[in-house]
Amino acid sequence: MKKNRILLLILLTFLFVISLFFINKDLYHFEYSYPFSRFFTPEDSKGNYILTEPIPLKKAVYELSFIGSANNVGSGCYLVNSRDNVIYSANITAGHNDYLYTIDIQETTSVRIGFSYDPESGWVEVEQVKLQSNHVLYKESILRHALFSFAAFLVYAYIALRLVNTKLPDVVRKKTGIDLPQCEKVFLILLLFTAAASWPLFDLSRFTEGDDFYFHLSRLEGMTLSLKAGYIPPRILLGWMENYGVGSGFYYPDLFLFFPAGLCLIGVPAIMALRIFLIFCTFFSLLSIYLSAKNIAKGSVHCGFAAAALYAFAAYRLICLYYRNAIGEVQAFIFYPLIVWGLIDILRGNVSKWKIFALGFWGLLMSHMISLAISGVLCAICLLVEIRRVFQDKRIIPALIKAAVITLLLGAFFLLPMAEQAMKNELEINAVMSKPIDIIEYNLTKFYSIFLPFDPWEFEDATMIHPYPGYALLMVPVVRLVMLFKKKTDPKMKAADRILIAGLLILIVSTNLFPWPAFNWFLAKIQFSWRFLGPASVLLCISGGIYFDIIHSWVSAKKLAYALMISIAILSGLPILVYTYENKLYPLDRLTLSNKIISGAEYLPPDFNIDYIDYNKDKIQTDETRTIITNARRQKLGFVFTFERVAGKDPVFYSLPLFYNYGYTASLAEQNGTERAILVTKDEIGLVQVSDEGLNTGTIRVGYQKTMVQKVSEGISLLTLFSIIIVILLRLKKHTKLKKQP
Repeated sequence: MKKNRILLLILLTFLFVISLFFINKDLYHFEYSYPFSRFFTPEDSKGNYILTEPIPLKKAVYELSFIGSANNVGSGCYLVNSRDNVIYSANITAGHNDYLYTIDIQETTSVRIGFSYDPESGWVEVEQVKLQSNHVLYKESILRHALFSFAAFLVYAYIALRLVNTKLPDVVRKKTGIDLPQCEKVFLILLLFTAAASWPLFDLSRFTEGDDFYFHLSRLEGMTLSLKAGYIPPRILLGWMENYGVGSGFYYPDLFLFFPAGLCLIGVPAIMALRIFLIFCTFFSLLSIYLSAKNIAKGSVHCGFAAAALYAFAAYRLICLYYRNAIGEVQAFIFYPLIVWGLIDILRGNVSKWKIFALGFWGLLMSHMISLAISGVLCAICLLVEIRRVFQDKRIIPALIKAAVITLLLGAFFLLPMAEQAMKNELEINAVMSKPIDIIEYNLTKFYSIFLPFDPWEFEDATMIHPYPGYALLMVPVVRLVMLFKKKTDPKMKAADRILIAGLLILIVSTNLFPWPAFNWFLAKIQFSWRFLGPASVLLCISGGIYFDIIHSWVSAKKLAYALMISIAILSGLPILVYTYENKLYPLDRLTLSNKIISGAEYLPPDFNIDYIDYNKDKIQTDETRTIITNARRQKLGFVFTFERVAGKDPVFYSLPLFYNYGYTASLAEQNGTERAILVTKDEIGLVQVSDEGLNTGTIRVGYQKTMVQKVSEGISLLTLFSIIIVILLRLKKHTKLKKQP
């Protein structure tokens, strides 16, 4: 036995060394890819356009790759260094261009990629601009390779430790009470489910282009640029909409996107970072429902595994993941089960589970506000149904209050700035959320569509969109009916029945059978009735897991029961996975961002026309008969410009190419060096506006700063988090001390 362990350890070490080689073989590779496509037409003025932010480069030989199309000759691309000197330029020929230029950077500098456009050349499309080298070492590359090497080392070290120390499980069980082999079994099974449900994401040359893909990729790219610029948290995102400053971070929670954004900061391409993030989301969704179902079923691992299998291939979860790229809802699937687990245990009298309940709601608050609203309404209805039990057990209401307070305090850093912006600044999202909508088929799911025997997501008519739960979940009530013929009963059956009934009722709410016209005010908030398929899927998976647990205890062919259950779950989600792999994956070169992706313009001023950006670009709008702007440049989330008065004495107003968000400040510097703060207002189309206050000449600086509400709210959340950590550490210390007592 010892000899076999030694051989396995040698083989493991060999595999680890090989993995390190493949992880680090591109250590000296540098690549910068400009993520935003750009289209020029004769309506654009002749001149030079800087496309990118400064790109720090070390001394080395680089390759500049340009991909695009031109109607005629006359335009070109170029590079400028940190002193704004042109260090390289190339002309663009007519037709489709796919050129590779060699550039020798003689000294450490920062470069910006630009494009010279001549309207006489007709239209020109810049599809992709890329800088790369295989002969230079960057800090980001070191960090990236160190991270992945460390991850490989952790796997190697753990497996090696298990091979060398055969008594480790006993030691862990004695000291912590944790059954290590069982935890390993759970981890591996959930990992297999994750891999099976994520295999379209393992095609590294392609990625899905779902409905919300470009919106969320824009968020990720914008967060990365904003974090690089020092904005933490990044509420207004750089790079997006020609750097006009989209304030999506005020309204769309970004906390969990810090993980893929962090990967981007160390050089992982945005789509690869998103790919890794989505796989992690699937794993933690399965872990969440495994733990929830297991605990609801009084510790049954069979219930947990069955619920996880059903959840992995639940059709609506896969639709959100692959067809819609709805990153917010994909994250919500991690936290839905925790809310169900916490609420059921609280109503059972195990009020200590308010922490799980609070964690679920806080996770939704940090993931997807619409899912939070849906869960809040459903929990309120559940508590009304159980009102007698709530008032009979005097501990339940305090537990619910504690969960609500902790959720609000931890989420204060997001909620309070959002409320402040909503009150101080009118955006399109405010109007969308406050007015009823015209109910069309796109908003509602036809009841019959959830039973269609094919994948009905895409039709030629865009209004015919029909998400569905999947046949495996629809079979759960059928399984319950079959179980009626069994005389044996189980105490868990009643709980499963209640969960099943709740799931079926929510399933009906997701369709046009529910009287949605009477609740148009709520439909306006959630947009689509079929969003209720999320919590319905969770409840059906948990009830299905409990029924499987009961059946598993009845039958003798237990392995066959598992094989049948897993096969049904996989077959239920297989059509979506196959269709995604064959029809919904696209080459990465196609998946470049448009600089105006905004997904319905929810985060723009209601009177703003996005064509203004193409027409105006970085130009400051003012009364040119009275003043001249002699110098202007963008600085992150701000502008600096110098003006000279040519006529009149009254104040002149300047509209800057920045979307107004409450928090912008401005200062005016006179010729004598005196500098004072000036008022920032919003112009008629929603841009930042400042006044020269009647001066003849001066320099105005505009930038964004955290408001007092933002600073206080961040302090509240951090203080709450530190308090929770301290309480946890004190309880662990107390628990350890009690265990040591004889």
